[in-house]
Amino acid sequence: MGERSERHPQRANSLEYVGQPPKEPPLKSDQNDEPAKTAATPSRESSTKSKRARPKSMEVEDAAPVRPSTPKTDTPTKSTAKTPTATKALPPNILLPCFTSTYKLKDNPSILKQIAQLLLRTQQPSAKHVYLTREPPRIKKAIAIGVHGLFPATYLRPMIGQPTGTSIKFANHCAEAIRRWADSHGCEECEIENVALEGEGKIGERVENLWKLLLNWIEQIRNADLIMIACHSQGVPVSIMLLAKLIELGIVTTAKVGVCAMAGVSLGPFPDYRSNLGILMGTAAELWEFADPKSEVSQRLEASVKVVLAHGARITYVGSIDDQLVPLESAIYAPLHHPYIFRAVFIDGRIHAPNFIAHLVGFALKLRNLGISDHGLIRELSTPLAGSLYSGEGHSRLYDDPRFTTSPSRTLETTDLPGKKALEGEMKHWGGNGELSSETAELVGEFDDWRPVTKALKDVKYRLEAVRSKL
Repeated sequence: MGERSERHPQRANSLEYVGQPPKEPPLKSDQNDEPAKTAATPSRESSTKSKRARPKSMEVEDAAPVRPSTPKTDTPTKSTAKTPTATKALPPNILLPCFTSTYKLKDNPSILKQIAQLLLRTQQPSAKHVYLTREPPRIKKAIAIGVHGLFPATYLRPMIGQPTGTSIKFANHCAEAIRRWADSHGCEECEIENVALEGEGKIGERVENLWKLLLNWIEQIRNADLIMIACHSQGVPVSIMLLAKLIELGIVTTAKVGVCAMAGVSLGPFPDYRSNLGILMGTAAELWEFADPKSEVSQRLEASVKVVLAHGARITYVGSIDDQLVPLESAIYAPLHHPYIFRAVFIDGRIHAPNFIAHLVGFALKLRNLGISDHGLIRELSTPLAGSLYSGEGHSRLYDDPRFTTSPSRTLETTDLPGKKALEGEMKHWGGNGELSSETAELVGEFDDWRPVTKALKDVKYRLEAVRSKL
């Protein structure tokens, strides 16, 4: 073997795994110096056995630590690139109508008009709505209160939603909205107190129990410049009654007050569910009594709302366009008329894209905000727009997007009325308003292109054909 290896040294190198180091290093040093310097001693000996095959393996070993890092950097880049595209594909959540497009700045009367009003002692017509104020007040102390809705049974929570922790969520959303408004209006030093009121039961029981909890913050409420309350479902009448009690006892006097009422049961849930769910829902069976204007809870709510509005509080009624439990007519408290009430509809971007029916509802609510009758349009659309009782999320999805609903702008950036009581007068025709006329023309064009899918919405389009023919 020794002689054969001397005669045929190359054949011995190709057959044996352990080779002669004296002859191979010069070849390696000529071909590739950098791998020889970076590799360890055992790898240098093993690399000298094959002249060309082993250097390839060394290149693979050198490239191996680089290759794993490449997919790691590329993989998140691809996933992050896909995520925005998936998000952009869904339209954003919308709140209609827009607050800034509904109200305008009030024009100051000229000197001649002021003199004529003074000499002739003419009485100005009652205002149908508020205007945007030119100088919002400065806020030094604010308090944000959250009141949750109904505590349903376990088997009903997939339909109604999980109420646990929503009071804290509402209070935090209000506090964040107040902080954003204060920072943008030069009130960076505003002190904000969070209050989460939790307690289940019937409406009367909740008012008594939550009032006892609210006594712990009486001094903060008394000294606050701004009081914001965010409430949901059954918590809406509870919050209104608590606020009326604070006003009647003289605890709230000069503070600005705003209420964000989300999916409130002011007129009760859908009446069709009473026979099926009324018995099973326990304390929730009381909610259907709001549909009767002569019931005790309905009259108590109406009296409390009058006290709150007489104080000058702003109430924002927000309903979901596909609420599966509360009709839109009930969420916006349709029978009530007052300039301090702002009504809006929440449209979930994941399910509904802005179309004719969404713009129609937003336009009808804009008319209501301007003191113009919608001629019962919201009442007619409430039932066809109802979401699925088992798969719908409109009732609980509403409070997940607090960007618009808890905004304090509707409380702090609107003018006060000369009178505190509810103002009712003759309805003026809105056809002469240029902005409303242009929106009407857009709605007519969208109506012609509207292709409803469900039977209920097809019936709506059939009934609206009569209105379309008169335009």
